[in-house]
Amino acid sequence: MNAFEKIKRSWWVLLSFIVYLNGFGFIYVGFRNNNKNWVLEGIMYEIPWIIAIILYNNYQVLTILVGFALILMLVSIIRSIWVAVKLADVYDNEDKYTVRPTAISSHSDPKKNDNTKTSFGCCLCLIVIFIVFAALAL
Repeated sequence: MNAFEKIKRSWWVLLSFIVYLNGFGFIYVGFRNNNKNWVLEGIMYEIPWIIAIILYNNYQVLTILVGFALILMLVSIIRSIWVAVKLADVYDNEDKYTVRPTAISSHSDPKKNDNTKTSFGCCLCLIVIFIVFAALAL
């Protein structure tokens, strides 16, 4: 894959640099690649901005939320560049990562590898951290 194709497939990284929209890039790429962890990550980056918009009259809470949201925006920028580089590697090696059907006919229903416990734990940890910051703000 040439450099233009890589840039064209990584346009969503630019959303990480836009205030209020920094999580939508992860939501887009998560839906595009059928990765619910990236969708949840994008939602977690957007939650402080949404709450800040709702509580725009309370300046004390707003200051803390915007500070927290800007820290998450920095994390979002770093993480989106990291994911884009990894996805470019996958795009370069699509033949290496494709799953080919096997000749074994007795294995028609393979067991699914489900790693939702670790991703749920990560999201739960982020939610707890966010709740602690919100409680300290009040």
